[in-house]
Amino acid sequence: MDTAKIYRYWGVLALLAWGAIAIGMNLLRFDAYGIDEAAARALLINWTVADRVVNPIVTLGAPDFRALLFLPLGAYWPGSFVALKVFMLLVLFAAVTLLYKWSKDHQDGETALIASGLLLIAPLSLMQVNAVGAGPFLLLGFGLGLWLDRRYRSVGKQLGGWYFIQLLLVMTVVTIHPAGLAYPLALAWEWHTNPLNARQRKQMHIGIGIATVFALLFSYVFGNSAVDWGLNPLATLGAATLGRVPGDPRPMLATSGILPALIVAVAIVGYRKSILSEMLPRMLLLGGLLGLVAADFGWAMIILALVLYCGMPLLIRLNSGMGAHGFVGQRGLVMVVIFILATLFMLGDRAYRSSIINGSLEPHDQIIKALAIETESLDENFYTISQWPARTMLALKRPVFPLPPKYETPEDLLANIGKVDFIVFDPFDPANKHLRDQLANLTETMETLIQQADGVIVKVKRHHRDSQPNPAL
Repeated sequence: MDTAKIYRYWGVLALLAWGAIAIGMNLLRFDAYGIDEAAARALLINWTVADRVVNPIVTLGAPDFRALLFLPLGAYWPGSFVALKVFMLLVLFAAVTLLYKWSKDHQDGETALIASGLLLIAPLSLMQVNAVGAGPFLLLGFGLGLWLDRRYRSVGKQLGGWYFIQLLLVMTVVTIHPAGLAYPLALAWEWHTNPLNARQRKQMHIGIGIATVFALLFSYVFGNSAVDWGLNPLATLGAATLGRVPGDPRPMLATSGILPALIVAVAIVGYRKSILSEMLPRMLLLGGLLGLVAADFGWAMIILALVLYCGMPLLIRLNSGMGAHGFVGQRGLVMVVIFILATLFMLGDRAYRSSIINGSLEPHDQIIKALAIETESLDENFYTISQWPARTMLALKRPVFPLPPKYETPEDLLANIGKVDFIVFDPFDPANKHLRDQLANLTETMETLIQQADGVIVKVKRHHRDSQPNPAL
């Protein structure tokens, strides 16, 4: 057997095996539910353009730059959730491959293999793949950013193609998530401390500044960002560690994230010298800090990568420094930690697989699915406004509009929603208090069709809607 050829293509073999396991073990869901709202917007842009129908950018606003990465899906597989999830597996594997190469070059092959393997089997990674979340894209952006910087430096050509590709990557990761700001900051610091020459350092700083400001204005100032702001980071860490699956009734308690937060702190303190001197760990740390403003599962994936790739070398060094001989003495502690983590991750994967097989959904997806079931027999056109317009549009395959702005009176609201038939939103969300109160005063024209724990479907009575003069959407 030609082992050299197998070793050369081991990455492809690992990708095929890992992908086959993920698909064959029912760890992926191939429907319209569970997808991140921002990702759904980017998907709709590509899929509607491919199908030559009205583009949702008019009503939903411009998406983040994930839409650029989804171009192959819109060109060749519009509407295919199977292609979408396979694409996400490729994105995650590419990100882990870049992290593996960095770890192997700067640490050792043992650390790279352990950290990469654990990251691939983590329930959080599978949840982000199914949600088309920001985590895999951020890790891929960080890894590509390091590779592009090396490539640009090796070519040495000023303002060439590699320069502008880096600026495009800066805009992409910044629009995806606030944690993406870590890449331009780390890149700017790298060129400040280690420039090729003063001229190129100035060019890089100017380009990074312009690209970052543009991305921030595009996404968070003049755009309609779908980022979940103000989440409790401890609760998110606890849910990610315990493998909280969709439909899990357990509340996300902040106390469950205290131990994971302490482990993160130990990894940062123990690896601080390398974090300050190496670009990739610096990006992971900055991403973890900047992402605190929107501490979702995408942010938690950056934290997981930080712990695995920066904490594992510390654990190996600690075990080797105990002075014991033999494999058990040199790697016994490491093997115990790997066994505990692998067992914890596999239990989480098992629970996640069960939730997919049972059709469990998050509360907001449950209300969207309830609307899809309620309206699947309707032949005529109908209009919906939703708190989650992109996700609702993916499920209904019909026009969906975002929630209306605040109006002074319930009558103004009724006059301005036009020919809308259904209103879907979370009545317990503080941002929706004004809408909830006004709909409560329109009992003669509004009917509560379905009410669940975290969502409600309100139906506009047809006889009243048809009697309204001059409706305007």
